[in-house]
Amino acid sequence: MCHIYAVAGMAGVNFSINHKFDYGVDGEFRPVIERGNRLVMSGFSLDFQAKATVNWTLSNGNIVYDLEAKTYNDIVSRTSEETSLVLILLCLPKEQAYWHDTSSDETTLRHCCYWHIFSGDPTDNSSKKRIHIPCENLFTPSSLKLLLDLERRRRGGA
Repeated sequence: MCHIYAVAGMAGVNFSINHKFDYGVDGEFRPVIERGNRLVMSGFSLDFQAKATVNWTLSNGNIVYDLEAKTYNDIVSRTSEETSLVLILLCLPKEQAYWHDTSSDETTLRHCCYWHIFSGDPTDNSSKKRIHIPCENLFTPSSLKLLLDLERRRRGGA
């Protein structure tokens, strides 16, 4: 969640994490907007499901990952009336010793997160669904702002 927290902070977006019960949504993003002379939270949010893994590969410009079938189905089964559910996948180095480093000058979190919003039909697979996330879907402050803007427009708030 540290990667997500850092990106949201740099984007000027509030986010919350839902810890009490696990119903397929780890949290939500809420943009901060200016109304009059005040900064307030927007009424448009974006839900997210976060995953972290060392079991990923890079192939033909895509991150390849075997996502749990139930998680895939949770994401694709959302209706157009519901808030979109974006997957944020943290692709970690294979060895834990390389995940994080701290010095008096910097904190380094290695590798990065990728985002994807799936559409289509649920899978009939019982355990895993192989997914391909384009490397261009790097989770950055600007991509988070874009995702929130797309969600706002999708829901008719253009």
